[in-house]
Amino acid sequence: MSGSTLPTMCNAWIFLNEDDPMGPNGYATTTYPDPNGAYQRLIAKGVYEHVDMLFICFAALVPTSDMTTPKGDGEGFTIQMGEATHPSQDQYKTNGYPVRYSNQNYLNWVIRDARAANPNIKILMTLQYGRGTDISSVFLPEGRTDQENAEDFAANLLTYLRAYDLDGFDIDWESPLSDDTTTGQMATYLDAIGTLFAKQTDKKYWLTISPATAGNLDATAMNAHVDFLNLQLYSGFTFESDFTGIGIDKELLAYGAKFESTVQTAQSAFSGYQSGGYKIATMWRLNSGNFEYEQDNQIALYNLVHGA
Repeated sequence: MSGSTLPTMCNAWIFLNEDDPMGPNGYATTTYPDPNGAYQRLIAKGVYEHVDMLFICFAALVPTSDMTTPKGDGEGFTIQMGEATHPSQDQYKTNGYPVRYSNQNYLNWVIRDARAANPNIKILMTLQYGRGTDISSVFLPEGRTDQENAEDFAANLLTYLRAYDLDGFDIDWESPLSDDTTTGQMATYLDAIGTLFAKQTDKKYWLTISPATAGNLDATAMNAHVDFLNLQLYSGFTFESDFTGIGIDKELLAYGAKFESTVQTAQSAFSGYQSGGYKIATMWRLNSGNFEYEQDNQIALYNLVHGA
């Protein structure tokens, strides 16, 4: 894999668990179709037209069953959209407001609306970081080698991506996921997914990582199979040298920006992007409590990155 072939991109994450703006007493009353909410503003303000690659958060690892894609007998694993109900708030309680939709509804609608607004957009699923075993569990089935288990998961993952017309898979690499996955497991996991993605001839499937840490990453596997890394440079403890220092190609590194809580402006993010010599910028996120600010700055950053 050579980062020198990467196109210039301005990307963003979106976190489907959340509904904004919040209603009285900190409880959400808005849902996806509401015209004053974050999701409809993405459409009304043309935000999707200013996103090259959209990362949908978060996918969870689940055993295969009659309810998963693909279906299975529970011996293997696949991904699915993480569970949440809408309207939403902390702990997924709604304080008496009727639950109208699921995260699966939101996933379907975001894919539909993003592609309608921007037919060229690439949409990836991002694996959650908060349950540390979402990679190591892939290796649990007995009677098979680690490589075989990883290849089984990769096949199921590709089936899922095809079923939802998605363009690839992203991994939010931070604690506890980065702590509970060994270097060897991560290398085998990336090798299985990357090798399978590379064999597809109908379209390109992207494999990306969005790391806050370089811990337990194998540079050989990263350089061979990962298209790029969205460095969480806004964390305060993530540095480019962490990754180049273990042998990851500089050309694979992308600039991670953050507009949530007004941490950055489009101009300050662009300055960091330029000074670091990056080709890709990716922003967290499009739909927090200050979604108007995030979305407006995403448009501005896109125009700066693309010289519009």
